[in-house]
Amino acid sequence: MILCVFALGTYAQKGEMAASVQFMLGAGQGITNPGLGAKFSYSITDPWRLAASFDYGFKNKGMSSWDINVDAHYQFFFGKGMRAYPMAGFTVLGYTAKYFGYKANTTCVGLNLGGGFQYDINDNWAVYTELKGQLVHNHGSRFAWGVGGSYKF
Repeated sequence: MILCVFALGTYAQKGEMAASVQFMLGAGQGITNPGLGAKFSYSITDPWRLAASFDYGFKNKGMSSWDINVDAHYQFFFGKGMRAYPMAGFTVLGYTAKYFGYKANTTCVGLNLGGGFQYDINDNWAVYTELKGQLVHNHGSRFAWGVGGSYKF
């Protein structure tokens, strides 16, 4: 994952870059956590884009969550300003639970599989939505849905 983040910086002067803020909703194992996140993406070529993100899920039923993701998107362009993309990548997912004064932390590594849709409002601003499954072994896979806005530079 660290190499992927450095790769984003290496190519940063050749393609479209975007910084995003997103509202996310993670659901799995009977717990749904709404939260906020930030994302940085870089288009390596017209169809290929890398995205690194961090999300924090607010406490619900005594449990909060966070995740760090590095995903690859393959973009399909439709008309002016619309694109859809499947995605695949890696996640580091953490849970913090607090019950009856006892606190437990769990961190796990897994895969992201999903897709998204983006609409470019103009040359600098875009809105998007994504849905992905975060598949982790032994710690509870979940679905994460995000809606956000991006500033492209």
